Amino acid sequence: MKGMFQSKWFRRKKVPAFMGGLILLLLLSLFLARCTGIGGKKPVLAVETPQKLSASQTDTFTLDVTISDLEETLYPAMSMSIRFDPSCLEFLGIEEGNVFVTDSQVGRALPQWSCNPQQCNKSGLINIMYLDLTGGKSAFTKTLLAEENNVVLRLSFRLRGSARSGDVYDLILEDAVFAASDETQSLAMTRETLKTKNAKIVVGD
Repeated sequence: MKGMFQSKWFRRKKVPAFMGGLILLLLLSLFLARCTGIGGKKPVLAVETPQKLSASQTDTFTLDVTISDLEETLYPAMSMSIRFDPSCLEFLGIEEGNVFVTDSQVGRALPQWSCNPQQCNKSGLINIMYLDLTGGKSAFTKTLLAEENNVVLRLSFRLRGSARSGDVYDLILEDAVFAASDETQSLAMTRETLKTKNAKIVVGD
């Protein structure tokens, strides 16, 4: 009787422990999916932080904007907005990167970005956009993205005369999206499917 009682007691104790383990595993899976995305790590759009600049520097300098990865879909449009201090930095425009979009004739082509530097310097907000005008035939795609070739574009700046040694200027990505035809597949800051990394410009002697 004693052995039978012990056997039933252990069986009764094992059921709640097993269910507790399942619940814990489920919660852990949900947490990891929220942090990393179902397909793994989320793509990161980053503005490069340059080496310390000299306050007396008059030459232009460029900052890379990179993307770490893309999902398995086509993105016929891309846009970003970057906040900066126009009283100390002059935005000169965009230089081409090495991330291509598809091209029906030659296989790939550099995207044609739309941006108005004059307006950006007035507002302190760099608005940049790419829009495929070929009906979805020219889009960003993972197949054209290589680890060593991940520069979406380059931002060109110059320090204004008001720049002083010890200044630190932030470049803040306020909005960014790689838009897919199916909105649910878009990569966007607002949907937390696209991570971003801001830059700091440090002015030395």
